[in-house]
Amino acid sequence: MSAGKKALFSIPWIGLLLFALLCRVSPGLAALLLDRLTRPALLALNRWAARIPFPLAEPIAFTAGAVALAALVWALSQHRAAALVGWLKGMAAACIITLWVLALTWLPAMVQPVDAPPAPGANQLEWLCAQLIDQLNAAPLSFPEPSEALRLAPEAAGLSGCAVKAARYPEWMRAAGISGLFAPPTGEAIVDAGVSPALTPFTAVHELMHLGGIAGEGAANIAAWERCLAAGGAFADSARLWALRYALGQLNRSDEAAWRRVRGNMKDPLARVFQDCGSEVMPRNRFTLVPGFARIGGDYGDLTGWLLQ
Repeated sequence: MSAGKKALFSIPWIGLLLFALLCRVSPGLAALLLDRLTRPALLALNRWAARIPFPLAEPIAFTAGAVALAALVWALSQHRAAALVGWLKGMAAACIITLWVLALTWLPAMVQPVDAPPAPGANQLEWLCAQLIDQLNAAPLSFPEPSEALRLAPEAAGLSGCAVKAARYPEWMRAAGISGLFAPPTGEAIVDAGVSPALTPFTAVHELMHLGGIAGEGAANIAAWERCLAAGGAFADSARLWALRYALGQLNRSDEAAWRRVRGNMKDPLARVFQDCGSEVMPRNRFTLVPGFARIGGDYGDLTGWLLQ
């Protein structure tokens, strides 16, 4: 590759790095881009994609993976270095295009400041679990069918006109251990509709909080809690069940005796619903994908610390 071609090839990568750094060092610019570009673009994408009954992100991802794999097999079958180099160049081009799409639709949200609440102690967690269990023991715990919950979720989330879609092929979500996903390139909020109906309302609203420009999982959980409690009914009960799952998982890790004590306060049908939901969510190790950017994994349980503030 000539020097001129190398320079031309490097421009998109250098531009992407500069854009990321600019968003990181200039919170005001990132907030402006989030307000004027990212959020409107995501909402427009979601409303456009809502015309199609299945998630576009799934066939796009599956097709891209199949094409990349087929091209690799063909390149290897040629037994020529030039064919493999051509495949690598094609993958690099596809990668930079994908990264730029992600940067424009998600990066300004990722760099927004995230303040993690203090980690709660065992006594606090036991108190929170007891409160949630009392509220859920007194609740009807009557949840709509997943399709109905997905239909009602945009209104509960304050995003009328938007949509949450059930995964067409939820097996990949179950393999990954997730119940919902937000896909910025298509603006789609996707949920595994095969999980317990008690989980779906809060999960759907959580993914819609990402659509509204909240990147951090903990922040999205907190925003979804507020929306679900305001909506009331099944959405509020679903939020409390999710909070209880996080709180009991944290309590189990910090004080097993207290966990056993408070867990014994569940009555039917709460005990059955809780078991059907998969019981506790054990805490994960927190990590930051890129230093200085919003945490995108392992901080779902920040909801419990926020509830105890």
